[in-house]
Amino acid sequence: MSPPNQNETLRPSKGKWALMLLICGGFVAGGSWMARDADSSFERFWGYFCVVFFGLGVVVGIIQFIPNSSFLRIGSEGITVRSMWRTTFYRWSDVERFGVAEFTTHHGLSQRHRLIGLDFSASYPRRDRAQTLKSINRSLTGFEAALPDNYGWDYAKLAAHLNELRDKHVVPQQTRTA
Repeated sequence: MSPPNQNETLRPSKGKWALMLLICGGFVAGGSWMARDADSSFERFWGYFCVVFFGLGVVVGIIQFIPNSSFLRIGSEGITVRSMWRTTFYRWSDVERFGVAEFTTHHGLSQRHRLIGLDFSASYPRRDRAQTLKSINRSLTGFEAALPDNYGWDYAKLAAHLNELRDKHVVPQQTRTA
């Protein structure tokens, strides 16, 4: 795949979301079976917990297949991120840099997660809002925020391309004041 062009809309990978839907569906079925055949209220609780928790995963997975529920739109003014019908627009000047955010979880097995991270510029109008959350994000991933998906692209290539577009469209400070 070549890097996305301006004014292109990228969508979440259907294959990745189909796999998540299948896995969560399996856990819902397993939780139902566990709750139905439980010998104790403790086992029944965990069965129902699996049904509810992974049922939410099924709902999120289904939503990804509904047109225009999630996307990344890249344009000359900036990027529009839509995730589960919630839309956020970032001007190129709002973002200082994009990069690959990595963090590891340790839940029995160590698992590495990757995201497209972003840091906000000093001129970002909402820079002072949610400082605690940005601090936590930075300590976990090295970035203040992240995109919700990589949209089927290689993380490093998408981050590099977004940085190139940002650099192309943001007028350097010296040019503005001259």
